[in-house]
Amino acid sequence: MKNKVVLITGGGTGIGEAIAIAFCKNGYDVYILGRRKEKLEKVCNDSDNLINYFVCDINDHNSIKQILNKIDRVDTLINCAGIISSGEESEKYNYTEINDIINTNLKGTLSICLQMVDKWKNDNAKGNIINIGSIAGKSGSKYFPLYSSSKAGIIAFSRSIASRYGESGIRCNVISPGVIKTPMSYVETPNFDDYIEDIENKTPLKRLGTPSDIAKVALFLDSDNSEFITGQEIVVDGGYTLSQE
Repeated sequence: MKNKVVLITGGGTGIGEAIAIAFCKNGYDVYILGRRKEKLEKVCNDSDNLINYFVCDINDHNSIKQILNKIDRVDTLINCAGIISSGEESEKYNYTEINDIINTNLKGTLSICLQMVDKWKNDNAKGNIINIGSIAGKSGSKYFPLYSSSKAGIIAFSRSIASRYGESGIRCNVISPGVIKTPMSYVETPNFDDYIEDIENKTPLKRLGTPSDIAKVALFLDSDNSEFITGQEIVVDGGYTLSQE
């Protein structure tokens, strides 16, 4: 994949970081976006500075536009940026909480996807989008309805993009992780370690997922082996959702 360029949102930690490192090791030119400079710098340092970064908020439409103008070419866009409430979401939401989750997880993803599509179409170029969904967006979560709604929106939007722009050579797919051990796991569930054994028991493959499990699927979705796949959701959960049926 030498000289192929990938842009990853939320690339400073968790799944985004794992995808950035995996793509770097596979010869891509990698750019990562995120809000926390220190996290982005660490990823770059860990990759011997083979990864480039831009500090920005995915909610800032103009900042995203400026960044896309600075990068000569992007072949693949991977959207990992996302947030979740700390602990169970309140039954009495305030507009700040609603806006934070929907703006970052859904509207931010929609905005950068549409800007990227415009860039590809203007350049008469093909492109590939991989969005990170969630099993919560597939089946809903009684504990995190806002997060679930935002991820369900990403899944539906991705199918629309695939359908609308496929004739232009633009693909779009979704990876929906199950329970993955990341820093976000400890944000949504502060005592997350207490639940690990129970989750593993409910998972047919008897372990938690890792960020590298998601990175492997992302690499597949950007390879020639997946060139006829678009508008699809790939659930990567070790079979966990089977136990919820």
